[in-house]
Amino acid sequence: MRIVASDNIGETRAAVIDGDRAVELHLERWSERAARAVRGEVFRARVRTVDASINGAFCDIGKGKEGFLPFGKAGRPDEVRQGAAIGVQIAREEFQEKGPTLALFDVEPGEAPETIASAPPLAERLAMMFDAPVRTPKEAEIELDELFDAALEPVVALPGGGRLIIEPVTALTAIDVDASGRKSPGGTHKLALDLNRAAAREACRQIRLRGIGGVVAIDFLPLKKKADQSTLAQTLKGAFKGDPAKVDIAPASRFAVVELARQRLGRALHEICWERYGVDSVETAALTALRALEREGRSNRAAKLEIRVGAEVYAWLDADPIGWRKTAKARLGDRSVLIADPAMNPRDSDVRPVR
Repeated sequence: MRIVASDNIGETRAAVIDGDRAVELHLERWSERAARAVRGEVFRARVRTVDASINGAFCDIGKGKEGFLPFGKAGRPDEVRQGAAIGVQIAREEFQEKGPTLALFDVEPGEAPETIASAPPLAERLAMMFDAPVRTPKEAEIELDELFDAALEPVVALPGGGRLIIEPVTALTAIDVDASGRKSPGGTHKLALDLNRAAAREACRQIRLRGIGGVVAIDFLPLKKKADQSTLAQTLKGAFKGDPAKVDIAPASRFAVVELARQRLGRALHEICWERYGVDSVETAALTALRALEREGRSNRAAKLEIRVGAEVYAWLDADPIGWRKTAKARLGDRSVLIADPAMNPRDSDVRPVR
């Protein structure tokens, strides 16, 4: 196990590599540093509301949305009352419109809300979590951008033929198993079983890789024999064995659809990168341009560089909400110029040396 991480202008990208394959991808952006609480961070929070109907309390942690502190079977702790200052730790990060989930944590008395323990940098957290060394993409001979681009694609090819089609929507993530020309000398029965088992293993990897949480529905090819259905269920269960998130798997329906629920620990990759299904946000497009700037700057260490971009990316970069210009100057020198190109699509970019 090893961690491959890249500290880019505007964001840090990291992959957890097990053997020769990525099993998790993580992304943290500079624009969210002051606005989002990270799993593991500790705060002295102020209890805003105690809600007996949902057996929990809403707390102001001083960063981002109010957090929810569930009481569990033991009920409300004595120290949790409206207006009280209590210690909490982030158990699950906020996502969509939901604030973070909290757990009680012992802290010294004091003013609230206040940050008590900030999270270490992303690569350091992952290294501690997996007890693994950290490598740069060059040291590991891994192209992180290729891994991230592939993890946002809806279609995933399966070994031996066939494919998965992965479509996240608000309520759940749907995964369709498609034979897509796959052949088997053992006939239809063997094809369905072999394809389903390969699809189960890859679906589990993709779910963890992309950080998908909540309900997932996988539409497998029908299996008539109970022994085959049992084999598929065991394959699914075994494929999630190394996943740090809790996963509950329901029996397959008569339509060969398996529903599972994976514990949410943070946002899925697409929730960070996309504005809506399949469409990169303006920030994602702008950070793509900045990564290209760094690559070109390292390849051409003396050349002047043009960052030619469409209107929406230009507006974001020109406003400079993350201080990218200062960092780019420190890393590459004062040799880049930002140009708005009206002929380009609003979120496109191109970085090239000036000749």
